[in-house]
Amino acid sequence: MRSAGVRVALLAAALGIALGCGERARERERERARLAHRDSALVLGPGDVQIVNTDSTVEMALIGQNIVVRLSDKLMARIRHDVDTSALRDSGLGSSIERLVKSTVESALNQQLQYPLSEVREARYENGEIKLDVNGRPPRAFSSTKVGDRRLMESFRPDDARRFVNAVNARKRG
Repeated sequence: MRSAGVRVALLAAALGIALGCGERARERERERARLAHRDSALVLGPGDVQIVNTDSTVEMALIGQNIVVRLSDKLMARIRHDVDTSALRDSGLGSSIERLVKSTVESALNQQLQYPLSEVREARYENGEIKLDVNGRPPRAFSSTKVGDRRLMESFRPDDARRFVNAVNARKRG
């Protein structure tokens, strides 16, 4: 279970690096504006779609006029278990640091990326990968993030990926 926690931390670090690195400050600021507090209950309406990648660690959804990407509920439950500090009885410096680190990790992972549908020029499924064109380029956070040995956008089942892309395109047209 610890290895899953390490993978989660690496995924979060990759998302953070992808969001924090960029050639222009203005682009970085626009990308950061899409980072939002994780909505604990994704409520799907008519025409909304939610898919989960093959190892059940990442969810991607079309909700209303936004595309939302976040760590899955299943993975968040495992993380909460791994970072639970209720069993820490010691009030020494080591326990205080452990509580601080675990709290910071949980807070950082309790985020989701949101992309307004109005900024998505195109969505397609090509060569086993969901491709999104957001303001003329693929979202940075997706292009550098890996899940296991595959890029994030390659980690969804083909039928789910096609269903997601079709929903995005139908919403854009409608």
